[in-house]
Amino acid sequence: MGGVSVVRPRSRRPRRGPLARVVAAALTVVLASVLVVTATGLLAVLVVRGDGSGGTRGGTADAVAVTGLRPFGTPRESSPAVPAPSAPAPPVDATALLAAVAAAAAAARGTIDVAVLDAAGRPLVTGASAGAARYTASLVKLLVVGRLLALDAAGALDLGDRDLALMERAIVRSDDGATSILWDRYDGATLVAGAAAEAGLTATAPPAVAGRWGEATTSASDVAVVLAGLAAASGEPPAATLLGWLRATTATAADGFDQTFGLLRGTAGVAAKQGWMCCVDGRRQVHSAGVLPDGRVVVLLGDFPTATSWGRARGALDDAAAAVLAVLS
Repeated sequence: MGGVSVVRPRSRRPRRGPLARVVAAALTVVLASVLVVTATGLLAVLVVRGDGSGGTRGGTADAVAVTGLRPFGTPRESSPAVPAPSAPAPPVDATALLAAVAAAAAAARGTIDVAVLDAAGRPLVTGASAGAARYTASLVKLLVVGRLLALDAAGALDLGDRDLALMERAIVRSDDGATSILWDRYDGATLVAGAAAEAGLTATAPPAVAGRWGEATTSASDVAVVLAGLAAASGEPPAATLLGWLRATTATAADGFDQTFGLLRGTAGVAAKQGWMCCVDGRRQVHSAGVLPDGRVVVLLGDFPTATSWGRARGALDDAAAAVLAVLS
């Protein structure tokens, strides 16, 4: 420093060599690093950087967040809860249930296909004929309206208030006229085919004769899949809308038919679609399918000769539904 010598007082400690001084400076930085807890409880390291002289004057302090650490004595936060898989539903006496349904159908000289799923969509009871293709009658309205709602939600369609009113009537009052308008306006056959492909249905198809939408085909198992899908997505607008309409089914349909049979015979809170048709191929169809208040799905597809009256066919569905609900309760 300009030839001026500076006399320093002798230190009582031994003089450190260059290497020792480097190590000491490093330790100074390390020791100047302080673990701190932020206001939010986050651990951070306060690193004090010197000015290059081995001291800390004129240096900077940086707080570096450290993940995976916690202050001593702080309770360890529990890991985010992972939903446990739903426990399988208690087993039901499928043999007794199917026997009771078969007896109800035989009393009316017909058959009733059965499919029952638990609230998680797993099969509880599956009849031997649950996969057989049957005429949908008015159950096709589930497919048409459900598909329209899904396409609208996806932005592929822009449904207006009149469309929605027609769709509601098709479900709540099982209005055939409203269904025919929707079928012609939006190509019902394509809607049915699209719904079947989307859900992986195996027995569901458009009618062989164009425009005769009640002669579309489906099976008890396919309808159960559709309803289970609605139940699983009940918090989303398309499914919530359709389930709301199903729960609002009127006692009397638009054509005057009494809809309080099968699952709607004295059972509250069921989101159900009923179906009836006569007399294609000399047969009469009476169907009842729905989601119970606890999320379980029941599908009953009845097929009877035209010689069986509406009253007897409806009575068979009543008895079959009562047998299913008794076993499930």
